[in-house]
Amino acid sequence: MAIIDQPRASHLAKQAFDFWQSGQLEQAVSLYEEALSLADPKHYGRPDYHGEFAGVLTALGRFPEAQEQLEAALTVQRDLDGNDLSSGVVIARYFLADHFLRQKQPQEAIDTVTPSLQDDVTTEWLLRLVKALALSDLGRVEEAKSEANIALLKAPSEEKRSELMQWFTEKLGEGWH
Repeated sequence: MAIIDQPRASHLAKQAFDFWQSGQLEQAVSLYEEALSLADPKHYGRPDYHGEFAGVLTALGRFPEAQEQLEAALTVQRDLDGNDLSSGVVIARYFLADHFLRQKQPQEAIDTVTPSLQDDVTTEWLLRLVKALALSDLGRVEEAKSEANIALLKAPSEEKRSELMQWFTEKLGEGWH
């Protein structure tokens, strides 16, 4: 049976984050591993530990391990929130899907965001953004344009809409909308 020491886990995760931010990645790895071994499986901070650890692993080029941590972050967040529509789950899905896009796995990115794509999700635009890029990577240009337009409609502000317009123009080319 694992020993849970959440105060120690939180302290180690904070130290690991500081190491990560200062570029001391190997030190961060060992601290995140220890923090996760001590963390309460139901602690609200655990998904963050996994996500931050994934960032360290990505910076080290350890992409399969980073994927495992991003998947763990999503699983824990889903368990904590109990549904696919919470903002925490949507954000976890976004980071995992973004990882898949960077690893040239667009179908996996689409599969990752799909369970949380519903109209009543306030961060739906973020998932639509990922889906548009994944569809573009798959050569499904018309579907990508449609998703990009939905992302624009769902954007939370005029400023974000303007950013997305510029970004989609760069990624999908002139005349995409």
